[in-house]
Amino acid sequence: MRLIRSLAIWVLLSAALAPAGAAAAETRTFLNTEGFGPSEDGGTIGPATHYPGTVNVAGVPGTVARVTLTAIELNAGADLDMALVGPNGAGVVLMSDACRTASARREIWTFADDAPIFVPQLSCTFGQTISVRPTDYEPEYDNFGNSLSAFNGISPNGDWRLFMIDDSPGVVGFEMSAFALHLEVEPPPPEPPPSPEPPAPIVQTVFVPVPATAPAPAPAQTRAKKTGKRAAALARCKLKKTKAKRVTCRAKARKLPV
Repeated sequence: MRLIRSLAIWVLLSAALAPAGAAAAETRTFLNTEGFGPSEDGGTIGPATHYPGTVNVAGVPGTVARVTLTAIELNAGADLDMALVGPNGAGVVLMSDACRTASARREIWTFADDAPIFVPQLSCTFGQTISVRPTDYEPEYDNFGNSLSAFNGISPNGDWRLFMIDDSPGVVGFEMSAFALHLEVEPPPPEPPPSPEPPAPIVQTVFVPVPATAPAPAPAQTRAKKTGKRAAALARCKLKKTKAKRVTCRAKARKLPV
């Protein structure tokens, strides 16, 4: 029941902790409720029982504009190191070597670059819901930075991993019921409108009248000139002595040109 109440409080206050002026971006929140604590030496040292605690983001278009993380029901002291690693491989130390003289108890802390305060180095609070900056009091021993802007501009899709480890033996370890990853995502730019189709060319059909032409006159028929060969041959046929010879001669003469 305590975790349920903490989640309800966080939901009511998360909007108040978010900065104004981010209307263009859409905020997506992803919860991990596995529960965390040291996994070695009776729960007093070592990496968390879920190492890392992971949330998987898939199918979110656009690019990351802002990242925050809320630790829910956090109990921790100076021996806790906490780091967030994004899908791009960049890592950010959220908390390291803080709360040295008085441990944090039942906190709901939202880690944000623009938070008003850092995690206290000495005496931490009890039961507060506040926003704090990523804080590393011994950065020379860590390989990551401490600005969540390291994730700006990347795709939100992929595994986001939270690493928690207790690095000091002999001291009571840490506890955390859950954490919430908040991603403000800029939507992708709208696709440009399709180019208008060029207008179809206008084709005009022009009818050109073809003038009628008169038929060419038929060539005049010319009469063949007479050669006189037939008439001469017929005349010679009369000189034949017998009738039979005359008949034969005339038949041959008629075959000659006129």
